[in-house]
Amino acid sequence: LTTLDHPGVLGKVCTILGGHGVSIASCIQKDSEAGQPVPVVMMTHETLESGLMAALSEIDQLDFIAAPTQLIRVFG
Repeated sequence: LTTLDHPGVLGKVCTILGGHGVSIASCIQKDSEAGQPVPVVMMTHETLESGLMAALSEIDQLDFIAAPTQLIRVFG
């Protein structure tokens, strides 16, 4: 996802994911220039696609999300 860099952003995103039964395995947030959107990469534990898609739909409506969230499926 691509967010604006504000306090509490990851907390809100994780709360939404958790509310849909999605558990985070890892999270990487890259630095960006002041005022620029920040890319955040999250890996989830195995989860139901329906819960993840519902969470992403809700997350993309937040005012600090700077671009539509991208989903990459990982098969193990």
